[in-house]
Amino acid sequence: MQKKRKPRSSGISSSPRQLPTPRKRPNQSRSRALVEAVAQACLHILDEEGEEALTVARIAEVSGAAVGSIYQYFPNKDAIVAMLYERVLDQESEELLRMRERLAGVALAVALREILANIIRVELRLFKLNQTFHLRYHTALHLGMWRSPYRSAGEFIEATWLPLLQMYAHEINTPHPALAAYLLGQGLRSVIRSVLEDVPAQLESPALLDSLVAMALGCLRMAPAHLSEEPVGQALSRS
Repeated sequence: MQKKRKPRSSGISSSPRQLPTPRKRPNQSRSRALVEAVAQACLHILDEEGEEALTVARIAEVSGAAVGSIYQYFPNKDAIVAMLYERVLDQESEELLRMRERLAGVALAVALREILANIIRVELRLFKLNQTFHLRYHTALHLGMWRSPYRSAGEFIEATWLPLLQMYAHEINTPHPALAAYLLGQGLRSVIRSVLEDVPAQLESPALLDSLVAMALGCLRMAPAHLSEEPVGQALSRS
């Protein structure tokens, strides 16, 4: 009798929507110094020894803090790692705002390439910090939704990607802009997540960015006049 196969879990849907949290935040200068020492020790271990070496005991040894003191602020090592990710996401949120300002008025194909390149860069930075943690909490590590009022990916896409496509309505040709916005905002991120899990070395390949841009343009069914990023003058000089 043939056994029924259990459905394979991709790991994406089960990813927690929130990062682990500390037991409490430091209020005094002495406690803030302790937490900072713990953070720097955690970062040092990840950089120099790898995530396999990361334990609360090892963090205590490197930081000079007592294990009991660390547990006063953090329930486990994941909460310490989460603190590092919070700092990175705060930095990248500011950079994201600056990038949006730089992209004002540029052609859609150029904007898409810059946006996707930034997503890849951020994902790679987060991945290299702690690969296992990054994959486990990938849903919570969504830069576009970081510290935002959006309660779901749908709200995020409706408030960001859909208005972006509406701004470039004269450049695209799709009868389904909402679906295109979803595929750009959520679908391509899922592709990047799969690359991280299956073939992480490809994340730094220029071919990945080219492929994602091509997929994005395909979703939008852009008119031929807007597919080329080559300046008109250069195109004419070759003819």
